[in-house]
Amino acid sequence: MRAILLTIILWACALCGMQAQTIRKGDKFFDGMSLYTVQEVRMGKIVYMTSNEDNELTLEKVDGKEGEYTLQPSRQADEPPFGSQWGGRVQYIHHGERKLLAFRKPSNGEVVWTMDLTRNSYDNCVLMQQMMQQEEPENAGTLVLNRPYLDGISKADLRLMRNRILANHGYRFTSKDLQEYFGKYRWYKPVDDNSTIKLNIIEQVNIELIKSAEAEK
Repeated sequence: MRAILLTIILWACALCGMQAQTIRKGDKFFDGMSLYTVQEVRMGKIVYMTSNEDNELTLEKVDGKEGEYTLQPSRQADEPPFGSQWGGRVQYIHHGERKLLAFRKPSNGEVVWTMDLTRNSYDNCVLMQQMMQQEEPENAGTLVLNRPYLDGISKADLRLMRNRILANHGYRFTSKDLQEYFGKYRWYKPVDDNSTIKLNIIEQVNIELIKSAEAEK
């Protein structure tokens, strides 16, 4: 029941009239710890934002590529945030009414950090984060995940969470322990051909983010 309530709250927040296809001044992004507000979009391509903790973040739009940005040095930043690198790829991802920023690691392209577009205050964002952290890992795969949530989960549970996303689509596992674990559930119906499985962009981002969290355990 708690998982359903949390999902409803998060989707309701995303449905509050946010129809922009590009990052705009005043947009707010929450990463599980800090709330960033876009202060300025210079020349239509340089996005400058600050957090409630006075941290700075600068993105530069990639010409000719919709929703593609790169991470740029900020005045007060001594080193790149979120385990990324200067010049690292940042995607502004849209799925239905959900919008988020996905920061990718330059070495392998995997997502290392996410920031969810919101219209909530910092206090409300923290409240929703606390609700998420009360969820069992197996119930959280359908949400837009963030690293602060994942960092509190064991490596074994992260592996199950990641594969739960695939199992929901009927992925046929080769690992015996995963076969036995998901085989206990009536909803798990393995497909004949894994290549027929199509994940949506949120599921893909969640899987990559979980993998990056696993790698650091």
